[in-house]
Amino acid sequence: MNEWEIAAVVLAAAIVPCLVVCVITPATSALAALELAGTLLASALMALCEGFHRQPFIDLALLFAMLSLIGAMFFARLMERDL
Repeated sequence: MNEWEIAAVVLAAAIVPCLVVCVITPATSALAALELAGTLLASALMALCEGFHRQPFIDLALLFAMLSLIGAMFFARLMERDL
């Protein structure tokens, strides 16, 4: 394992507390945890791409980051009705 793969494992492990927060807290706190989990996952995918020396797969990480942002905005828009 090189340093990129170790960084990806650490970032992936940091997603677990975000998922716990998403499950046990109200929707407003869960939205912040969802945003953080999306950022961590996109960063972990980028670190894996660099660690495996497969640069074409970086597009997948960038696409996930963009879709995560759009999904969180849509979730916030739907949540707005309940507040």
